[in-house]
Amino acid sequence: MLSRKKFGLGIFGLVAIALIYYFTAGSAQVTEEMKMRVNTELNMIEQNGFAVQEREVKAKKEHFILTFDDPEKIVAFFKQQGSEITLEDAQALTGIKIGVDLKYLNDTYSALSVDMYPLNLPPSVSNAPDLENADKALIRQMNEMLARKALLVHVDFNKLLSSFKGYVKDIHEKFKVKTNVQIDLEGATFEGEIRNDRISALTQAVKIMHVVSGDELEINLNNLEGHSALTGKSLYDSKSAYTVALINISTKKEKNSFSLDVKNMSGEDVTSVTNGLASNKMTVKVDEIKMKEDTEITKLEDTTFAFNIGNLDMNVLEQLEKLDVNNETERNRLMQALISKGVSMEIPGFAVKKIYYQGKTFDGFSLSSTFQVNKSADLAMIQANPFAALNAVNTKTRIVLSEALFTLIAQQPKAMMLAMIIQPEVVNGKKVYELELKDGTLTVNGKPLM
Repeated sequence: MLSRKKFGLGIFGLVAIALIYYFTAGSAQVTEEMKMRVNTELNMIEQNGFAVQEREVKAKKEHFILTFDDPEKIVAFFKQQGSEITLEDAQALTGIKIGVDLKYLNDTYSALSVDMYPLNLPPSVSNAPDLENADKALIRQMNEMLARKALLVHVDFNKLLSSFKGYVKDIHEKFKVKTNVQIDLEGATFEGEIRNDRISALTQAVKIMHVVSGDELEINLNNLEGHSALTGKSLYDSKSAYTVALINISTKKEKNSFSLDVKNMSGEDVTSVTNGLASNKMTVKVDEIKMKEDTEITKLEDTTFAFNIGNLDMNVLEQLEKLDVNNETERNRLMQALISKGVSMEIPGFAVKKIYYQGKTFDGFSLSSTFQVNKSADLAMIQANPFAALNAVNTKTRIVLSEALFTLIAQQPKAMMLAMIIQPEVVNGKKVYELELKDGTLTVNGKPLM
């Protein structure tokens, strides 16, 4: 589904973005001018849900503390800038303090550098009722970690204040919970460009993320890179892409074990808005997906997936986002308005080239599908009679299976009877099913199902 892009690195990245947006408006060239700008923008920050405390101003540097005071204003602020934080998360963060150190520099790149680091856990965590001794011990350890600035984001701005770069300080921490938990983060960096007081392009990278929980769980993520850019006037006009070299998840429980390896995954997401209607195209490619359950191995090679959605009325979607969840009447009205635009969805291609299963390798499958909602569809009628939905949509799906995969599926008890009733066509040695739902009638390979 279509969603706003999240240009952040966790909550500290969100604070970094807030400072980026505000500290880079204008083109101040000297320290005094920049200080004046900082004064103005800090006043504006205080109008958007934050409070500035304990400010100390010196010739070439400053220090102050930002606190999360007004969750609703903070949510509105990030939403306006194209990032998103839920009201629930913002409320949970009320009272957290972020230390901020500014330095006015004059080297080859930096005109301004910013260090940000949390000073305390949110009261919603540290003051939670009925904490067990283990929880209290963990909170003490985390407070000790914060005291030595183990969580820190650094950002540098260039002299023209048109670009920035930064990093998240490497993290190597061990926590004692029910089991020992080790968390490692290395090589988390980001850089971007600024246009019209917004981040117009952002590149992020993480070399290593490693989480181990006792002997039961281990997660590895290696060489993640992501790129995001605004491509139009609205916050929805955007393009993003990412690559991940390896994702590994392994679990153990008593004598059972499971592992998942995802190798060389890449993806792209493009959203555009024309005359208030948005379209989104998403693609994902994976070289290999390997699953191992105890000694049984299954592999999918050369997996591709693409999904498109179009004719989404952004004005209606924005109203739905703001709507009270209990207002069913208004929700139905807005959903009817959304349907009236003729929402369309498409899977241009979902395919697996090779499958390894039960010690054998064989050709895989491909699938393509379209889904169109009729503009005249009546939501009230569908709610009263769900079968009316059959006349409200038109769909067409094409499934192509290799001979070996079809034989394997047909041997399964649940699929055996269906394979006997619905016969596929044979095209170039492949088993082909073409399913179409049109005007309430379902056909398979051109023949009515019933």
